Amino acid sequence: MTETLERRLADAFAEADRILAPGAERTRLLRQALGAIRERSRALMSVAVVGRVSSGKSTLVNALIGEQRVATGSQELTYNVNRLRYGTKPGLMVHYKDDRPPVPYSLEALESLTARREEHMEQLQGIREVVVETTAKYLRSFELIDTPGLDAVFGDDSLNTLEFLRMVPGEIRTSTLQHASTADALLLVVGIRGPAEADTQLLDNFLGGERADATPLNALGVLTKCEHRWRYGEAHPLVIGRQLADRTLREAPNMHRRLYDLTPVCSLVGLGASVLDGPTLEQLRELAALPPERLRGRLVMADRFTAGNAELPLEPAERRRLWDQFAAYGLFAATTAIRAGIDTLEPLRAHLLADSGMEDLRAKLVDHFGHRAALLKFHAATERIGRMPHKLAAGLGPRERTALDEAIGVFTGLSLNEPGIDQLTVLRNLYTGRLSPGSDEEAEEVRRVLGEFGRRPCDRLGAPPDTPPERLQQLARERHAWWSVHWMSGILYGPDREAARIVVRAYEYLIHELNAVSPW
Repeated sequence: MTETLERRLADAFAEADRILAPGAERTRLLRQALGAIRERSRALMSVAVVGRVSSGKSTLVNALIGEQRVATGSQELTYNVNRLRYGTKPGLMVHYKDDRPPVPYSLEALESLTARREEHMEQLQGIREVVVETTAKYLRSFELIDTPGLDAVFGDDSLNTLEFLRMVPGEIRTSTLQHASTADALLLVVGIRGPAEADTQLLDNFLGGERADATPLNALGVLTKCEHRWRYGEAHPLVIGRQLADRTLREAPNMHRRLYDLTPVCSLVGLGASVLDGPTLEQLRELAALPPERLRGRLVMADRFTAGNAELPLEPAERRRLWDQFAAYGLFAATTAIRAGIDTLEPLRAHLLADSGMEDLRAKLVDHFGHRAALLKFHAATERIGRMPHKLAAGLGPRERTALDEAIGVFTGLSLNEPGIDQLTVLRNLYTGRLSPGSDEEAEEVRRVLGEFGRRPCDRLGAPPDTPPERLQQLARERHAWWSVHWMSGILYGPDREAARIVVRAYEYLIHELNAVSPW
């Protein structure tokens, strides 16, 4: 079996530890620093979720994991950083800023330990982060890190987030997303602010200007609250959201170089679907039994739907709860599905999750971040190791420095022999403007063949999924020939020529893959 990148990295750490071991006490600090990087590389990929107060960030986190865990509301409720991870036994552990031993709590205590309450501020301010373990299956792939909101001026309410991201307010515009070094990837939550306006100020403030080096490799945007832009008889809220997201990416300066996508979702509907239970289904069935036109007139606004004289089934308090759980569009989608025969718990839940865009977002996170998780973590580990001499130079004697250089050489050699690192570099250069592709189509092809739109051969060749293997082989050979001529033409220099070489190699790998095994 082909040796995995994780295994090669583990072997490199073992070899580096062997090189440093003879110095025992003298190299203790070096081995500790290396050990910390090794432990970090072993952990699950972490995705930090950031956004402005009331952007729908916490609702999105809950919808992603399929559980109502994080406090939600119209005001800033998340005061501390919450790290959500998979565990076979649900519970939480509170870590404090003064390095006292962490304290375990039950999950029921989560809101009191994280939500902003004036009477609890002293306790809240002493907490560094809250680690939540839950049986949510989605967290088997990622750790999700829910951060406090970033307000418009990045003021006092945001200091916990900025500290977590190793930023201070005055550095926001010039800092890069790499300062968020406790996370491998970033999910930037952008709320719809008006009928046709996304929160582009947040994009500008957080992602920064030309000096920021966030790229679509590690940053994905989510446009939330799309369900609130829906009106009966108009287009699907995700269609409206997609139009707004595309315009935002088009008009916001360099945003296409910062985010892989700005994906629209109806996260409130997705969360409502995730926690849908039997009693709620029965209430939705009662609403679905009404004439559609009668229900439509009550879905215009919350007051009409929840009023005591609305001439609707259920008590006003029950209707208020349904409105808060699904909003108007979610109620419309659920009752429409029930009338169409999707009237049992699991099928209705699956239908609403797909309709809300949450299933698409979950898949995008796994496909885009997940398939590169090992490579991104490997790249981050080797970068940190490469900086070790600068951080630990003071106090190193000649022997220790020689041993450290030899240990670092192990990782340098590993990087040089890992083709994925070269591909990662080409994509970073493309997104940050260091490459000068001849056309938009050429830039798109570079992204495609290097796996930005999927890992299947048909994805990397831009072909339909049902394309016969023989046709895929032909396409790969044709594009390999074109790029080979382009690479050797003599018109390319520097990073552009190196990028062409990497693309040629990518097509060679693809041709070998197609010849070796069936792509299906």
